[in-house]
Amino acid sequence: MELQPSPFKKEFERDDAAICLNHAGVSPIPQRTARVITHLASTMTRQRPFHYSHLEETLHHARTPCANLLGCRPDEVAFTRNTSEALSHVALGLDFHPGDEIVTTDQEYPSNRIIWLDIARRKGVKIHCVPSLPDGRISANALLAHCNHRTRILTVSSVQFATGATVDLHTIGTALKKTDTLFVVDAVQSLGAIPMNVNAMGIDAVAAGGHKWMLAPEGCGLFYLSAKGLATIEPRILGWHSVQNAGDTSSLSIEPRDGIKRFEAGTHNILGAAALAESVSMILEAGIDDVFHRIRQLTALFIHNLQVRGCRILSPLDATHNAPSGILVFSHPTVDTLTLHRHLKSHNIEQIPRAGGLRFAPHFYQDRADILQVMNVMDQLVT
Repeated sequence: MELQPSPFKKEFERDDAAICLNHAGVSPIPQRTARVITHLASTMTRQRPFHYSHLEETLHHARTPCANLLGCRPDEVAFTRNTSEALSHVALGLDFHPGDEIVTTDQEYPSNRIIWLDIARRKGVKIHCVPSLPDGRISANALLAHCNHRTRILTVSSVQFATGATVDLHTIGTALKKTDTLFVVDAVQSLGAIPMNVNAMGIDAVAAGGHKWMLAPEGCGLFYLSAKGLATIEPRILGWHSVQNAGDTSSLSIEPRDGIKRFEAGTHNILGAAALAESVSMILEAGIDDVFHRIRQLTALFIHNLQVRGCRILSPLDATHNAPSGILVFSHPTVDTLTLHRHLKSHNIEQIPRAGGLRFAPHFYQDRADILQVMNVMDQLVT
């Protein structure tokens, strides 16, 4: 399988020559993103040329690439600190009643579990935690079968953190579009790696931190709401920026702003938003469809090389026998997972144990040479 070197690989050159296979955890940032942070920080140190309006303009421009990645308009994107904060906006902004229901899966990361468990405890809401299929795949139809007139939320990760399992977002979104149920997606494990169009998929809310596949620093992420979501979810955290007369200190108002900006309560993380936008712009420059195709080539090569060595693939595979996402979990036939993890880490190969095996999560800028180096390091442990 041909996999030419990526022109974007130079953005991730490091003095320690490390190979990051933990893009599903915390990713390195591109050099161009680091330069944006440095330039903006330098501007902030000089008082004379420093103007708040310049920072507001920076934030305004940052929304466009992020919206392009989501398939929505810039005025439909809000910046949050992380996935958990965006999901909490949804959970705390809904008027739940005893007997209401929430549908989710049995594989969700704590960010997409804890807030709903708290809502269930405080509001008397029932949670349906739908089991995965025996091979680890997630059935959209099984999730929908648990929905009824009392279902307020169906919430699922677009890609599961531990296994890489995906779910048919389009099927769920289409089925729920004309119902009162909100379709909420934790997209932190796919946004920046897999194409997403929130309108075409019928998604009502997206939450995604930027520090994984979007290749941005920690502390800034994206929040999207559909018109249906905006009509249903109220902001519970208010500040000077989230009200109609934002910036008018002479007149106090508690009337929320129109649109998604009502969820941005106060002063923004301008550095974080600018950095996130720069990294996302690089992904868009590469082409999100091409990014996804290249990730699939990388996972296919990993699967081939791992199976040749007798490794067992633990992630559910698709009809082409490839990983459906950028996450690939496996176990070695003779070396226990923790020993293999420590060995690879000692050779500057970043990965992490998950779901009873070792999780590899390569990104589009990597190539065949990276895979061969990882395999050579693995082979050193068993020769």
